[in-house]
Amino acid sequence: MGAVYEAEHLLLRRPVAIKLLHAAETRDRETYGRMMREARAMARLSHPNVVQVHDVGRIEQTGDVFVAMEYVEGMSLRSWLKAAPRSWRDVLEIFRQAGQGLMAAHAAGIVHRDFKPENVIVG
Repeated sequence: MGAVYEAEHLLLRRPVAIKLLHAAETRDRETYGRMMREARAMARLSHPNVVQVHDVGRIEQTGDVFVAMEYVEGMSLRSWLKAAPRSWRDVLEIFRQAGQGLMAAHAAGIVHRDFKPENVIVG
């Protein structure tokens, strides 16, 4: 659907993650509307295991939609699992935290449509 980039918020001088969603994915009104509703819901969600959404919008020149989010220093769950042998307790704890984040999102009416090890950041 898109790509995520690390950037710097120029006014606040802090790192942010910018998710750029391709225009082709958001061209139809229904998809775009759903994404905006979910971004608004996520912006109201505050949970230690869910990244905070700061802003959302559309880039006029390209039509791409962006979501500016909290930047989390770390690696994907897949990379973390491959980087070193992990005890079952450590793996269970990371999965428990990811599950708590998903549960908080679902309670706010958000359905994560692309939950996978590459989209979980172990900070």
